[in-house]
Order: sequence, then structure tokens, then C-alpha cells
Amino acid sequence: MPTYLSGFEIIRPQFELDQEKSLEWIAEAHAQAEAAHSGKSDPRFRDEIKKGLFKVGFGKDKIQKRGIQTEDFFLDDWSKMSIYPLGSSPLGVGFKGRSLAFNREVSQVFNAFYPEGSAFPDHLIHVTCTGYVAPSPAQQIVSKRKQGEKTVVTHAYHMGCYASIPALRIGSGYLHLPSPNSPSQVDIVHTEICSLHMHPLKHSLEQLIVQSLFADGFIKYSLTNGQGLKRGPKLEILSLHEETIPDTLESMTWSCEDHGLAMTLAKEVPAQISSALEGFIQRLWKKAGLQDQGRTLFAVHPGGPKILLQVQQLLGLDLSQLLHSQQILRTCGNMSSATLPHIWELILSDDQVPEGAQIVSLAFGPGLSISGALFEKRGN
Repeated sequence: MPTYLSGFEIIRPQFELDQEKSLEWIAEAHAQAEAAHSGKSDPRFRDEIKKGLFKVGFGKDKIQKRGIQTEDFFLDDWSKMSIYPLGSSPLGVGFKGRSLAFNREVSQVFNAFYPEGSAFPDHLIHVTCTGYVAPSPAQQIVSKRKQGEKTVVTHAYHMGCYASIPALRIGSGYLHLPSPNSPSQVDIVHTEICSLHMHPLKHSLEQLIVQSLFADGFIKYSLTNGQGLKRGPKLEILSLHEETIPDTLESMTWSCEDHGLAMTLAKEVPAQISSALEGFIQRLWKKAGLQDQGRTLFAVHPGGPKILLQVQQLLGLDLSQLLHSQQILRTCGNMSSATLPHIWELILSDDQVPEGAQIVSLAFGPGLSISGALFEKRGN
């Protein structure tokens, strides 16, 4: 029995920030943190950080704007910041304060996705790598709406940018349980607030790249097995596959620290992904019992412009085959696990992508892990 993705809903973060302004704010945050740490202020230091940020994060082929849920990015008075009061503390609030902020903001997002009177799914999968609260906001809304006998909550946490593919695998498994009462709908909700986890005392080029890329994003969609399927475009899952690249454990990390969550990203990541990608894609097609037709669309997680460029060059793609990935990077930034679903939604809403189009979707995360899905666009 086939599995379909449909019913995409996006809630944009409450603030939109031009990339130029976001980089200027981050440079000032580094300067404030360093001054609080060292006891002296140096305008030249801020200028050097700003220069580095603009070198790695600004340009016509890079991010143009990002969605930000954290109001601090729009304030000038550092004593009034809720997460980054850097005038008094060089790191801002600790992990507890950031977790409370995550719980507050994500609970509001769930209430917006499921307003009073909404129908709840048989299973609800909550995907995030930017906050940890138990009971989670997903469990809280199921409890408050008295849906606990109907809706099972599953958490797909701490996988990072590739987590949407494992979430599909989990949801597909639920849909096809060998049971007379197997579910007919699984909802997947991504809530990523990357802006909660900047470390303004880490001034390395690696950290400037990370801080110039990540943004916030919220998206919900449904998996169904065809029962009660609504009209409209949808994606049929043809195959799912995942592999871990050997000897790359230190290349990308996402760890809990006292201030919040911290990411490392080695410069070798694009090359390491490239070395494993062609064989991975062949195995993804083989799982579906199909062969690449040569004009496949690619929905690739844009970890950054270099990732998209390397995929394009390695696979010999033209710009149109990566158009949707590039558009989401430019207009939304890297929203961690929420990014690929935004690309899928864009493909579904694009009338220029015909029914029957096949889409290879790829994402990368700690491990290094490569996760992939092969879809086919279906119409009404």
C-alpha cells in the first residue's frame, strides 16, 4: 500500500530579518560578549568579526533573509535581552532559560497548528533538535485537548538537519502496522528555534559560518496510506534510505553545553559527502526498483551554498534541478530539520513541476549521515 505526503502547513517565525542586518547584530553580540568577558571594549574587534561574517554569509548566491523567533535580534538594549543579556553575562542565559523559551514558543506553535476544535491524527511525530522539555509541547497539547486515547506522540529528537527522513520512516511504519486498527493518518511537526543557541564567545571561522546560516522554522504535514486522502497535489514515497559515512564522526557534532546547544562543522564536510553521494543515490533508486531517468528534480538540504554547489557539480545537474533548494536557502536560511519539508511544500505548490515528476531528496547530519527519499509527485 502506498504512502503519501500532503497537507503541508507552514507557520513563519514572528520576525523576518534581512541577512545583512542579522550579521550586523551577530557581530555586535560577539563584541558585547567579549567586552563582558575581558572587561574592555574594542571597536576593532567588532569590525573584524563583522568582516568575517560578511565574507562567509553575505552575497547574491547566499541567504538573503531568515525567519527568527527570538525577539533579541531586533533589540538594541542588551540589558533587555531575554536570551542574550550580554552586558551582564558573556554567554547570555543558560540551558534552563533557553529550554523555557523553547517550551513557551513551541507550545504557541502547536496551538496554532491545532486550534480548538481541530481533528487530531492517530499518531503525532514531533521533530526537533533545538529544545528538550518533558512533557513536550506535543504531549502537552494532546493532554490539554483530551486526545490521549486517540493520539500517540512520538519524539524524533536530536538528529539535526536530516531528521525529516527518519520521521518519514517512523510514520510509514505506523501506517503499515499489521493490525486491524492500524492508523490512517500520521502528522509530523517540525519546530526548530536555532536562534536560541548562538555562542557569542566562539569567534572561530567555523562558528561564524554556523551562525550565518541557521534560522528558525515551523512546518506540519501528514502521512496517509490513501484512506480518506484529500484532493490536491501530494508526494508518494517510492523509497527511503540512510547510511553513515565511515571515519567522519568528528566532522559534524551537535552537543549539549552549559549555555545551550553547540554545533561544530568541519570544512571537509562537503568533500566527504561528495565521496559517498553517487553510490548512495544509486542504492536509493535500487530500493524503489527504478533507474534514474536523467531529468530528476533534487530536493537537497541546503546546509550552505557549498553543499548545493558540490551536489550540482558532482551529479552534473543544471540549475533548474536544484531550483527549489536554492530558493528556500535564499529566503529562509538553514532551518535544520524543517528545511527539507519546506522544499517539499514548494515543489508541491509549483505548477511547473508536473504530475509524475520524480524527486530525489537528500539531507546530511551528524555521523556523518546521509538520508534520502525518492518521491513521485501525484495530482488530484
